Amino acid sequence: MSESKNNKTALIRQEPWYLNPTLLWLLKSAAINFVLPFFNGVMLGFGEIFANELLFKYGWFGRSFPQLGLNNTIPPTATTEYRKTVDAAIKREEKKQK
Repeated sequence: MSESKNNKTALIRQEPWYLNPTLLWLLKSAAINFVLPFFNGVMLGFGEIFANELLFKYGWFGRSFPQLGLNNTIPPTATTEYRKTVDAAIKREEKKQK
């Protein structure tokens, strides 16, 4: 009986490595600092693309701006749809001025 009183052992519970508080803090910190800004940038990029397409398709409150580029010319790298849109806008403005 005296042996059992002297033999006091502490029970240490081992947690799995993926439940370690330091690891969880590190993952949360990385997600906030790296993943969240990435999604923010993606959303901003899509918003700018959408606004740009909307502006070229409908104009700014119905008003069209035919002077795109330098000296009212179309850049050589422009797509055919862009060229058609710009040419149509220029022709509309020329008709309004006449």
